[in-house]
Amino acid sequence: MGASFGHLILYNKKSCIIVDVSRGVSVSPPQLPLVECAEPNYGALTAPLTSPNSHLIIEAGPHNLFWRVGSDSWVRSSTCHGHIKQVVVFKGRVFGMDSDRRIFKVHLSPQVSIQELPVIESSMINKRNLSNAWLVACGDMLLLVGFRGSILVSGVTFEVFRLDLSFEPALWFKVEKLEHWAIFISTDKRSQALSCMNPEIWGGRSNCIYCYNHESERWIALELGKPLQGDVFIFMGCDGKVQPMWVVPSMLSLCR
Repeated sequence: MGASFGHLILYNKKSCIIVDVSRGVSVSPPQLPLVECAEPNYGALTAPLTSPNSHLIIEAGPHNLFWRVGSDSWVRSSTCHGHIKQVVVFKGRVFGMDSDRRIFKVHLSPQVSIQELPVIESSMINKRNLSNAWLVACGDMLLLVGFRGSILVSGVTFEVFRLDLSFEPALWFKVEKLEHWAIFISTDKRSQALSCMNPEIWGGRSNCIYCYNHESERWIALELGKPLQGDVFIFMGCDGKVQPMWVVPSMLSLCR
C-alpha cells in the first residue's frame, strides 16, 4: 500500500503489516475494520514507528483509517469530500491532499480529525494543468510537483509549486529552481515522493526530479524547467500492480 519512513506498508485480505526494509523488523496492526466492502489501496506513516504518537493512515473507500502505533483499535475519519490520498509530514505537522488537489491538516491529538486548509484556488495546480502531481516536503518548503499528461515522454516538462502558509488563505507560488535539492517520484502513486538535500554527496544532481524507468530498468533525472530528452516512455500506472518505489531507510536520514 505504500512506502513511508523507511518502511513498506503491505496488505493482505483484512490484515496489514509494516516492515522496516533495512532491518527486516515488522509490526502488525489490529485487523482492519470493514469499510463498505472497500479494499485499502494507500497507506502512510506520520512518523517513524518508535516516535511518540506515530500513526498509520490508510485510505479505504470514502474514509481514512488511523491506527496509533501500539494501540488495539482503528479510528475512522474523512473529509466532507471523502478521503485524502497523499500524506506528508512538514515541519512536524501532518498534511494530506485529495484527488482534487485540496490540502488538509491532519490532527492526531487530542483526537483524530481532518481539517481542510483554506487555499486560494489556482488554475496552475488543477488537473487540467497538472494531470499527475505529488505533494512533497522539501526542507522548509511544502511543494507540489507535477506535469501535464499521463505519460512521461520526450518534451514533457515538470513544474513545481510552493504552498506559502504565511498567507491566510494560503497561496501557491511557482518555483523556478530547486537549488540544492532533488526530488524522487515513483510511477506508483502509493509511493511517497521524497526529497534529498545536496545529492552531489552521493553522485546525484541538484534541481532534478528522479523517476525510475522500469522498461529500461534505470533511473532518469529531469532538470526542473527543461523538457525531457531522448527515447523515454514512462506510464504513470494507476492499477493494482505494484511498481518500483523509492524507500529511504532510517539509517539514511541525511536524504529526508
